[in-house]
Amino acid sequence: MFDNRLEWRHLIAFIVITSALLFFLPLAALAGSPSNGLPDHGYLGAARSVRLYTENLPPFNYRSENGIAGVGADVVAAMAKIVGHSGKFEMLPWKRVLSALENDPYAAAFSMMRIPEREDEFKWVGPITHAETAFYQLADKPVNIQTLDGARAVAAIGVQAGGASERTLQALGFDNLMSLHVPNNGLKMLLSGRITLWETADLVLNSQVRALGVSSDLVKPALKIGDYDLYLAFSKATPDTVVLPWRQALLELHQNGVFNEIQKRYSIKIDPPSPHKTSFSLLN
Repeated sequence: MFDNRLEWRHLIAFIVITSALLFFLPLAALAGSPSNGLPDHGYLGAARSVRLYTENLPPFNYRSENGIAGVGADVVAAMAKIVGHSGKFEMLPWKRVLSALENDPYAAAFSMMRIPEREDEFKWVGPITHAETAFYQLADKPVNIQTLDGARAVAAIGVQAGGASERTLQALGFDNLMSLHVPNNGLKMLLSGRITLWETADLVLNSQVRALGVSSDLVKPALKIGDYDLYLAFSKATPDTVVLPWRQALLELHQNGVFNEIQKRYSIKIDPPSPHKTSFSLLN
């Protein structure tokens, strides 16, 4: 009789231990280091260790006395604080930023325009801000274009090297593009006559007008292209579990009002969040 009771106790203990292991092992696997080599322990640690890249393009992202600032940088920094990330950003030319995302599965970049050609190349968190884009011309030397065909006929259109506009216009057969590897020189090149049109965002134009100390009346839109949203874009290889905390952080910024406060700080009006807008409405 004693032996039977002892055997039952052993059996019950075995069932309890086995049940506990079945419950806790999945959690341990989630919290532990995956076999593909995360930069920290677990998916949350990986989210906190993602390498964040950007470019120098005021007012979206730029160097300041206190580090990297701008409307995109400020939103991502606020998200990083919620996630537990250090908020350390690396600033590189845009083509190098794109290369980093291609080669590093735990990297993300901002502020990136979301266009159809890029849709399946990255994992998107946003929008983090909004802008309008156009072809800009000299006010005293207007080219009087009404359509994209008219833009194809001008001598040179300045576009950001590696940017969404360069890629989209190339796909549309434009052969008169001049790649601007230093996009902050776009207004200078337009004023000097080195380019006939400059494709850029209204916020970038206004920033460069202030930086050069010239009148905004010197430049005017030649052809509006459309509205677009900008995002924090993760490498396509980044696990969804690593991207999720950043999405949740952005949602919290909307809920606590910080997102709108940042937009107002830069005089940006943004519509309520939507899945995403199709950028370059004129070019689609």
